[in-house]
Amino acid sequence: MGDGEGALDKYWAALKATYRQVYSEVADDHMVFPRNAGELIEHNAFGIINDEHDDTLAIWLKVENDKIVDAAYSGEECITCTACGSVITELARGKTLDEASRIAPEEVLESLEGLPQEDQHCAKLAVDTLRAAVNDFRTQTS
Repeated sequence: MGDGEGALDKYWAALKATYRQVYSEVADDHMVFPRNAGELIEHNAFGIINDEHDDTLAIWLKVENDKIVDAAYSGEECITCTACGSVITELARGKTLDEASRIAPEEVLESLEGLPQEDQHCAKLAVDTLRAAVNDFRTQTS
């Protein structure tokens, strides 16, 4: 094995070990291996929010027949926003627009098996951004 081989695996293992001291295993997994990260090229709804903590999250949706068939997000390098963006897009997929609009920050927190108090605003940011994307779709189609 060369000097660089396995270095990325060691990096991820060290990162996960650090996060596991503060976050649940589920939250840690979404931080290190986020789902649905990056722009969704074929989207018909978009929302972006910058909250009072100066965290920013963007969500793209693909909506067909009032149902979210695909979702993706992008955010700053905040690991907690990454986890919340990952979870909210997973929760939104397959839901109608009304169902997605009713997702609460508590559902995001429950899906992540909790977050430290100082990071819980990221769950609200994710929910608010999803609602902005849903409202964007509704505005376009009304």
